[in-house]
Amino acid sequence: MKTQHKKRKKKRIRTILIIDFVLLLLAGGCIFYILNGKESDDTATELNGNNEIQEESSKDSSGDNGNASETSEDIDDSTITFADLAKYSYSFSSGAGGWEDDFDIEKDGYFHGSYHDSDMGDTGEDYPDGIRYYCDYEGHFENIQKVDEYTYKMQMKDITILNDDKEYIADGVKYVPLSPYALSGADEVDIYMPGKTVSEIDEQVQRWLFIDYQEQQDTLENLALVNVAENQGIVSSERISAKKEAEGFYNTTENSYDYYSDMLSEALTTADMVEITSSQVRISDDCLNNIWRVIKYNTDEVEFNKILEEQRQWLKDRDAKAQESADEYDGGSFASVAYNDTYASVTMERCKKLLEYIE
Repeated sequence: MKTQHKKRKKKRIRTILIIDFVLLLLAGGCIFYILNGKESDDTATELNGNNEIQEESSKDSSGDNGNASETSEDIDDSTITFADLAKYSYSFSSGAGGWEDDFDIEKDGYFHGSYHDSDMGDTGEDYPDGIRYYCDYEGHFENIQKVDEYTYKMQMKDITILNDDKEYIADGVKYVPLSPYALSGADEVDIYMPGKTVSEIDEQVQRWLFIDYQEQQDTLENLALVNVAENQGIVSSERISAKKEAEGFYNTTENSYDYYSDMLSEALTTADMVEITSSQVRISDDCLNNIWRVIKYNTDEVEFNKILEEQRQWLKDRDAKAQESADEYDGGSFASVAYNDTYASVTMERCKKLLEYIE
């Protein structure tokens, strides 16, 4: 694990150097243009990991997280709240299609995200398609405080890694768990509002925010976060609607589920069938949890409590139905396949049904 962190550290330094080089080229181009072209033109964005119902839900009667309806300019910077931050999605990345850490913040300060990286050139006999590094996490921010007109700060209350710490191989890829990157050691996170003077922002943070020097940007155009401990800038983008977010989870999972179904139809051994259906259970559970979170933060309290009771009963019925499928094989080697297959298929059906509760 320490080796992977060293690799990540080196990759981060390499990314910064690349960004510096590109900025130098851009700056040189600007100077050339100014010196040679000035005379001709001077005006030139619940359930836990085991599908267990979580009791706490900080909800309001509006049932709206403000997704995709307002821009950075619509935020009243004298009353910034977590509900305002929930209007955006956040990303910390290399900017070149490599590693990326994305997360969302909800209106009660809860956040959830995932980090991924890959090395397709690092292969082995059991993983010919390379290595993928990953981390799923969640936690809570608290105590937003105003620093100045364009700056706020908040504290991280807690952060939890959701995936286990074991490596595994699936579909020719070796999956290696890591720790969160964007929020690593982030006891304090600064919030930079649109309009903040760029010259007041640390140069390294500017690079992470991909501020366009070529256009001589004087003030920050979009809301940004800063991991103070690591001096890392985190960009924001307008968050998609709750409906599209949930549908995205479902459609992506459905494609993966169908892929595993095709594999299952060609599997020759029970062991292979167990492995394939276990993957279907895993992805269907993830889909259910993601859609449930969207419901939790985007329905009013009365409606949510109604769905919650329905969900509790459904969980009992699903588990019972899966067990019935397994019991048909009297504990034989195929019992696990039957259990997994029923569990996953019923869960996918429920995910599709839950989409109807999101407007």
